[in-house]
Amino acid sequence: MGNSNGKNRTHPVADHEPDYAYKDYGYDYEYDQRNDYDSGWHPDKTYGEAYFHEHNNDSPLTKRRSCTDVLCLILFLVFLGGWGAVAFLGIQGGDISKVIYPTDSQGNICGKGEMTDRQALLMFDLTQCLNPAVLVTGCLTTHVCVNKCPDENYSPLGEAKLGTNQQQIKERMKPFCKPVSDEQFKQDVETLVQKEICPPWYLKSSEVLGRCFPVSMKAEDNDSNEEVVVKRLDTGGDHDITKGEIEGSLYRLGAFLNIRQFGERIFMDLKETYWMIGLALIGACILSFVWIVLMRFLASFMVWVSILTVFLGIGGLLGYSGYRLYFVWLSTDPETHKNIFQLNWTPEIVDDFLKQRDTWMAFTIILGIIFLVIVLLFLFLRQRIMIAIALIEQGSKAVGQMFSSLFFPIIPFLLQLVVVGWFLVVALYLASWGEQEYRVAFKNDRDCSQFEGCSQTVNGSDSVPYQSNDTCTPEEFKPCIDSCPEAMCQFVKYTKNKDYSWMQFVNVFGLYWGVFFFSAFGEIVLAGVFSQWYWTFNKKTDLPDCSLGTAMWNATVFHLGTIAFGSLLIAIIRMIRTMLEYVERKCKRFNNDLTKCLIWCCKCCLWCLEKFMRFINRNAYIMCAVKSTNFCKSAKEAFNLLMRNLVRVVVLDSVVDFLLFLGKLVIVLLTGVASYMTFSGQIPEIKDDIPSLNYFFTPIVFIVIGSYFIASAFFGVYNMAVDTLFLCFLEDLERNDGSVEKPYYMSKSLKKILGKMEKSVNESRHRSP
Repeated sequence: MGNSNGKNRTHPVADHEPDYAYKDYGYDYEYDQRNDYDSGWHPDKTYGEAYFHEHNNDSPLTKRRSCTDVLCLILFLVFLGGWGAVAFLGIQGGDISKVIYPTDSQGNICGKGEMTDRQALLMFDLTQCLNPAVLVTGCLTTHVCVNKCPDENYSPLGEAKLGTNQQQIKERMKPFCKPVSDEQFKQDVETLVQKEICPPWYLKSSEVLGRCFPVSMKAEDNDSNEEVVVKRLDTGGDHDITKGEIEGSLYRLGAFLNIRQFGERIFMDLKETYWMIGLALIGACILSFVWIVLMRFLASFMVWVSILTVFLGIGGLLGYSGYRLYFVWLSTDPETHKNIFQLNWTPEIVDDFLKQRDTWMAFTIILGIIFLVIVLLFLFLRQRIMIAIALIEQGSKAVGQMFSSLFFPIIPFLLQLVVVGWFLVVALYLASWGEQEYRVAFKNDRDCSQFEGCSQTVNGSDSVPYQSNDTCTPEEFKPCIDSCPEAMCQFVKYTKNKDYSWMQFVNVFGLYWGVFFFSAFGEIVLAGVFSQWYWTFNKKTDLPDCSLGTAMWNATVFHLGTIAFGSLLIAIIRMIRTMLEYVERKCKRFNNDLTKCLIWCCKCCLWCLEKFMRFINRNAYIMCAVKSTNFCKSAKEAFNLLMRNLVRVVVLDSVVDFLLFLGKLVIVLLTGVASYMTFSGQIPEIKDDIPSLNYFFTPIVFIVIGSYFIASAFFGVYNMAVDTLFLCFLEDLERNDGSVEKPYYMSKSLKKILGKMEKSVNESRHRSP
């Protein structure tokens, strides 16, 4: 496109030659951007009317601002009012303690009300959880709130049959019985057990999520799962309780025990190293801050250091993976030949996973592909990388002169935390807003239909015997229990309120809109700060004293409507994606290959749409911050400006984002390697001070994830600075021609970037046939 030797005579020719610091820029098209077809502009394009050349040399920054998108702001406030009303109804009708604390067989909440001093839940006979119906009816045994979990194995019924003193037995078992009157507790032990006031036996347990679970009873090498834990005569039942039954019950109760052990070990590791993780994250903050400060003075050097570090880091990981693959491949251990689907979910699953040959083969292949892609990118994009580095240097100058902008992201981040916290509170109250649901269950499949009181009235007159899984109420079902002790009216769950679905819909949508709203607020404030820097002619003396305060005032007073508009669009798209995922989960059992393909296509399209809208929103916020125009006009002007300069956008924007991402990656790699060396005992000087951990990778994972978010917060300011400067830079090229009468607002360094960019494009054009 374009003619490097000729000139586009459809446009007026400049009658002067601007005094450029770099003569190589613009020579091919007489320093007139209209004659530069490689900029992406030509008369036949319909990307709006260009600014060539404004008669007024003033900057486009609007001195007098007006409120934008007021209707959207009103809509946002109305929605907040509706969200508040939903929260009020949820708080009025719900009880958050129902969700947080466990509930006993009578629906009493452990740790609340009359059970204030009984915060843990004990199940009398855990073997009843072997029944598959546990998922529907709950565990068919008595649940009782207790002060603490048992710390010994004991059978009150067995001791009573041996003739042990009744008072002594009652003193030991009373903490694990239902809270009854002293008069009721005067009954003998056998009667208390028969009436299910007290447990026939209990085992040493630990508290997990407010529930008492027996400590792991896995058999040793010389033991058997058939080893009897509680004898038949001590249970009040018809068989012995073995280790195998206890383990099976724990697994059936939710396939829970191994996951519980894994979670407990993770929790213990975090408990031991939380202060070290905190220090590491503080170190990541300091490292990110120092990195940003150094970029102010050594931007080019720091970017090349980032590139080299990532290159060596990926190469080192590739070499390590290949090294491990070599030795695993030669190993004769049969464990190394298993695939991931043959692994058991145990607390040692990570160790088993790292023993597999397929694991290291996958790591080596993935890292090899990444390494090759990075090498090719550096080889073929080296010229564009040089140009992008120069633009990052300009961003560094802007950030350096607007230093307070580095700390501003803390404000929208805290506001987003408030939104998330509010969402969680409302969600918990809505989830707990419902009635207690009880269902009928019969122990040992006992048929109680012939007993008096074990029937219910249907249609006002017909008497029908209770069936298993029928709904019931404890008061109405009590006569059946008195006549047939095997019958139970078991608390199962809290039924959801009939308005639960739409209220949670409002709550989730409020979460998305609120989080995206404050994210947009941060973007438009930073855009205001850096556009003020760019459109100030003398950047050393004429910059205002408090650009950040002015930008925050403008965004808060004039542009909240525009922020609400842009964030609403993203929230709608995200809500549609959430609903699609919900439908996918609900229809999973009916899925075939065609429906899976359609759903994945829809998810991919929605993901692309959200990415595109985020790009449009970001540039619209920049235009709004500069010109105080509404969202639609700002988005249109920004899009047209970018399309008129499409080549420059492709040359710079993606490459700059990639280089800044490498900077974040360096922070993560450095903190990750340091934490690995520390917790794996590779540093002899501090090896003895590191606590013994179940999984040394636990703190490393949390440190790496936290470091990434911290680095993203700091580098996000740079991203916004570069995007703002780039959009202003493009408009500056169209508004001005570099003459004495219409000088550019860009610095000499930016002029040099432009010259390099045009030179790169021209070289590419001449190389092409």
